[in-house]
Amino acid sequence: MKKGLTATMEDYLEAILFLKREKRVVRVKDIACVLGVRLPTVTSMLQSLGERGLVEHEKYDYVDLSPEGEVLAREVSRRHQVIKDFLEDVLGVEPQKAEEDACRMEHAISPETLERLVKFTEFVFLCPRGGRQWIEQFQQFCSRGLSKEECAAHIRAFIEGLEKKVRAIETGEEVRKVVTLKDLEPGKKGKVTAIKGKGGLRKRLLDMGIVPGTLVEMERVAPLGDPVEVRVKGYHLSLRKEEAEEVYVEEI
Repeated sequence: MKKGLTATMEDYLEAILFLKREKRVVRVKDIACVLGVRLPTVTSMLQSLGERGLVEHEKYDYVDLSPEGEVLAREVSRRHQVIKDFLEDVLGVEPQKAEEDACRMEHAISPETLERLVKFTEFVFLCPRGGRQWIEQFQQFCSRGLSKEECAAHIRAFIEGLEKKVRAIETGEEVRKVVTLKDLEPGKKGKVTAIKGKGGLRKRLLDMGIVPGTLVEMERVAPLGDPVEVRVKGYHLSLRKEEAEEVYVEEI
């Protein structure tokens, strides 16, 4: 948490960023609705944030984030998303509970721990020893434990699957589904395998963290297919169609 900002202030910045992403323009009543507070409460907080140079708002006008406010809002949003993804996708916490817990935890987590969560989530989905099957087995363990017999069976199944995969690679039979990021379906995850763009386009993609080996999730596609919104390391990114066409991913 930035020194001098309370958890409530961070919640307001995050809410404004969310509304900008969803509605393009932000009104006081929209913020009140998202946060479940009264209009006078929102007005008072906007004044405090304005005095800190984090929001721009005139009476009866739209609300916007200042450049500094947007940077801080994106940091808060990323912390929230990383924690929520870890709780929901890795630990299997129910979505609503994961959302509520992330709202509380995002204000206290250290940058070092946050990056560890990002790396661990990527490891679970990208490592051959992990994946969705590993997560499902963890859910079974949480609900009813795991006997020695079941553990041994899981190990045998893993070894057999690994041997089959090795044989497929050696004989050239393995077929991995690789698509452009543009064609990845909403809600699906993939591992970036290549970036075909050159020059400024390639640099922009790399600067956004879209590099080979990175886990990426498609969030949604605009009605006409442009732009597409993806999530990378907890960041929400909006890509033009031609940018997404230059990124190749292996579906997970």
